[in-house]
Amino acid sequence: MICQNPMQREEIAKGTAFGSIADSRFKTNLLTLNLLLPLQRETVTENALIPLVLEKCWEEAPTNRAFSRELNRLYGASVSASVSKLGNAETLTLSFSAIDSSYALAGENLLLEGARILLGLLLKPVLKDGMLESENLELQKQYLSDSIQAEINEKRSYALGQTVKKMFGGAPCALNRMGYLEDIPAITPEKATKAWRRIVDTARIEILHVGMGDPTEAKELFRKAFSEMERHPVTLPELPELSPFAEVAEVVEEKPVAQAKLCLGFTTGVNAYSPELSAMRLMTAIYGGTATSRLFTNVREKQSLCYYCAARFDRTRGILLVDSGVDREKAEQAKAAILRELEAMCNGEFTDEEMEFARLSLENSYRSVGDSAWGLDGFYLTQTVLGRNETPEMQAEALRQVTREQVCEAASRVKLAVSYLLAGGKEESVCEEQ
Repeated sequence: MICQNPMQREEIAKGTAFGSIADSRFKTNLLTLNLLLPLQRETVTENALIPLVLEKCWEEAPTNRAFSRELNRLYGASVSASVSKLGNAETLTLSFSAIDSSYALAGENLLLEGARILLGLLLKPVLKDGMLESENLELQKQYLSDSIQAEINEKRSYALGQTVKKMFGGAPCALNRMGYLEDIPAITPEKATKAWRRIVDTARIEILHVGMGDPTEAKELFRKAFSEMERHPVTLPELPELSPFAEVAEVVEEKPVAQAKLCLGFTTGVNAYSPELSAMRLMTAIYGGTATSRLFTNVREKQSLCYYCAARFDRTRGILLVDSGVDREKAEQAKAAILRELEAMCNGEFTDEEMEFARLSLENSYRSVGDSAWGLDGFYLTQTVLGRNETPEMQAEALRQVTREQVCEAASRVKLAVSYLLAGGKEESVCEEQ
């Protein structure tokens, strides 16, 4: 039996919706306030900074210490901020998590308290002379700078990012979700305040609750706050489309690394709305998405051509990426072996056991979505943004219907667009993934 979508969702104000997933397995409640915006080069850095600034304090708890005391009073509740991408859009998230009110000693409505705090963080930050407070801003600018630098220093993610950038050029979906180091110094209190006001005014807002509590009062608090505001939510952009390249772009970048990184970027012509989606997912799992995949077994284990080799399919950008850690002198040999395995997939040169193991592996990943409140929140937020009404069980059932012929057809859609190699001299004190 296929489960129905468990989320009850309704529009509570212009461009603002509230969704709730009741689940008594969790003795906690999670509230996330998600601000969805188009990805744009001129705003991506300041957009990433604003949630970091907002999460630290607000009018009623104007310092980090005061805010910590407030959260401790709520039985060790937690607040966090994050930034993520989905195709050509980005999501700025403020979240609140706490035990369920049934465990509160004085009967406090902790969900309502969470809604009050999230609204305070977003709408009533600490201001000085009408501007976001400069000391907190400078601290978060440094934190953002350190985070971006850490991602650059992590060579595997850096190489993947460079491959995507080469595939999409200056398209929004290729932007770094955290922005760019060179933009940070220019973000003054005036500019940050303007960005905050723009985000509040123009974002599409999705509020999600996951847990055992009754969110009715929290929802009404959100409804009242946002229905009284004059906002101008923007329309989110469509998913990106990428056509096959006329010829493969060959890129070699020299940097001091202890282990070269080989990344291959492929177009697929398949995205989140394509009827071939499940077949592409299963094909990717057989090809390079599990610990027994063909890339892992044949390229890494049997031929010893790389230290790791994995494939991932991105339904929001319609691309498949293969990344591997290699010795530079073996890079071309590894690339040829990776492409031979793709050809084998096109020709159906995989066993029924390989196909079944990959299917079971994917099904297990869908089952694990419901193991945590965060997993459910992330899954159903993505479904909502994409305009889908599927559950993990529905996606698992779609996988069970995929035939061998459909897997081969999916593989035949995969076309190499970019070959990227990050290589160079030895890097001192580097710990690389082996």
